[in-house]
Amino acid sequence: MRKLRGVIYLKRKIFSLILVVALLTLIVPVLSGRASQEGQRSEKGASPNVKKLKTVKIANYGGGVCFSPLYVAKEKGFFEKEGLNAELVRVDFEGTKEGLATGKIDAALGLFYKWIKPVEQGMDIKFTAGLHTGCIQVVAGKNSGVTKVEDLRRKRIGVDAIGAGPMNFLAIALTRAGIDWQKDITWRAYPADQLETALDKGEIDAVAITDPFGQFILDKGKGRLILSLAETKPYRDEYCCFVTVSGKTIKKDPEAAAAITRALMNATLWVDEHRDEAAALGIEKKYTGGTPSGNARLLAKYKYVPSVKKAQKDLLQAIKDLKAAGVLNVAKSPEALAEEMFIPVTEGIKK
Repeated sequence: MRKLRGVIYLKRKIFSLILVVALLTLIVPVLSGRASQEGQRSEKGASPNVKKLKTVKIANYGGGVCFSPLYVAKEKGFFEKEGLNAELVRVDFEGTKEGLATGKIDAALGLFYKWIKPVEQGMDIKFTAGLHTGCIQVVAGKNSGVTKVEDLRRKRIGVDAIGAGPMNFLAIALTRAGIDWQKDITWRAYPADQLETALDKGEIDAVAITDPFGQFILDKGKGRLILSLAETKPYRDEYCCFVTVSGKTIKKDPEAAAAITRALMNATLWVDEHRDEAAALGIEKKYTGGTPSGNARLLAKYKYVPSVKKAQKDLLQAIKDLKAAGVLNVAKSPEALAEEMFIPVTEGIKK
């Protein structure tokens, strides 16, 4: 009887084992097929959802309020939307020039009047779009006796660097006022944050500087506004800040150059619609000095109209003005120089 029970038990165990094996032969292929399908779906879906970003290096040499499109493009994801991983490289202006000329830096947001001389001298740097107007102010000391550009003859003017953007811009205005900016003006260079002190000490009669430094002087009641790139005719409708791209980047990777340009143009439109937020963001992320309210007032003066075609037109006019003032001495015609300096890597953006 015990033997019979043992045989029955053994048969049941064998039957159960056979049943398990049979079920596994049915289930495993199904699971394997599903896994394969999921893997295929994952691979197919990886491209749009996990797209590898192209790394580009953008110079951050400024600290001015007018650089808002740059830090907005970084902080608000405009570079990522164009498929870019933008590394902002902290470097001074000289380092930026060298980096762009050698291709170690791909692009920068730059004041046209500051970049025009290096480009004229043959550096492989190109303009690809205009972003906004404004950002240079000429402020006279309260007790200087200067109330207009014509009063600057034989005065001492402080700038952040000899030959820099504010000096070149003022050279145009002085020439139009009949003043020889090379002979009738004494130019003195100070670090931007020391110009106010130099004005207080009477070492200079006026300053020509990018925002927000001139505004600091005005807000403290220490000076009067003589000339503004954002408010004074005819300059107020002309671009001051352009996208500058390494010529080597344009040749090597024109798609990246176009993507950088579009990202900064779209960020410029965002600033136009969120000026207070852009001003606060610059302070919060330590891109610029000043106060949110003060910087917002400056941003409110600028015209944010990113464009390729208008930038080409404004560039040509600025070259003509700079040649007339003797800032540019190249023998080429303004038209030839403008065509050489400006490369339309993109048609623009939809507004």
